Amino acid sequence: MIFVKLNVNIQIMKKIISFLFTILLFQFSYTQLQSPVASPRAKVSQKVGLVNINLDYSRPSKKGRTIFGNIVPFDQIWRTGANQATSISFSDDVKINNQLVEAGEYHVYSVPRENSLDLVIYKKTDAWGSLKSFDESLIKARVTSDFYDLPFSIETFTISFGDISNAGASLNISWDNKVAIYVIDALTREKMLNSIDETMAKNPTKNDFRKAAMYYYEENIHIDKAVKWIDIAFDDSDDLKYWQLRYKALINEKAGKIKKAKKYAKKGYEIALKSKSPDAINTLKILNDRLNN
Repeated sequence: MIFVKLNVNIQIMKKIISFLFTILLFQFSYTQLQSPVASPRAKVSQKVGLVNINLDYSRPSKKGRTIFGNIVPFDQIWRTGANQATSISFSDDVKINNQLVEAGEYHVYSVPRENSLDLVIYKKTDAWGSLKSFDESLIKARVTSDFYDLPFSIETFTISFGDISNAGASLNISWDNKVAIYVIDALTREKMLNSIDETMAKNPTKNDFRKAAMYYYEENIHIDKAVKWIDIAFDDSDDLKYWQLRYKALINEKAGKIKKAKKYAKKGYEIALKSKSPDAINTLKILNDRLNN
């Protein structure tokens, strides 16, 4: 009996020691000093046309230093940021400065020159930081932008998207008092026109007619067809909302059918007033004022 009791006590002591050890480890893991990183990681997601673009990069800061030609040497491969190499992914094919880049995930390297920045879209590898040299077979696109002088200094390295439209966007790389700008063509028009043709040849819904009509309107193409399709999407016999009437007014205005455009805009404004939505009222008022001046 004494042996059994002793054995049980030993087992209990083992469990207690194990528990205390776990608690100590837990506390230790949460008492480690948390400090800021010098070049924090940033992730940027942007929809451009029909393409999803995801960017992952580190953002070092200037901290009073001269950047290009010093911290970032000229004529040497740069990881386009800090720490691990910058990466970018495209959900569909695009063109950058008119060079085709197929859908996929890539590293983004660059080579600073005195007055320009070479941007290299590179097949993603296991390489962590920068490269000593390029394997030419892994380069998917190599494009160049002049460095443009800024009237101010950008403290933290920044990659951003600007001038976003259905057709594309700009990819802007800026630091210190310099910015390099590259043009992304999302190849939207060809994709959209093919998609519209395929959809309309099948069994299009009213929503399909709306999307196609508004795309034609925004791109200023096939406006007569856009008028026809928006009438199918939003039939006059339906109880239309103010935003639907606004679409009809806009497309008819672009088609030169001002009388019809005025009719839809007026009715839309009346419905907007009843909705008591400030944005709707203001938007329809501006449209009415423009059509009646």
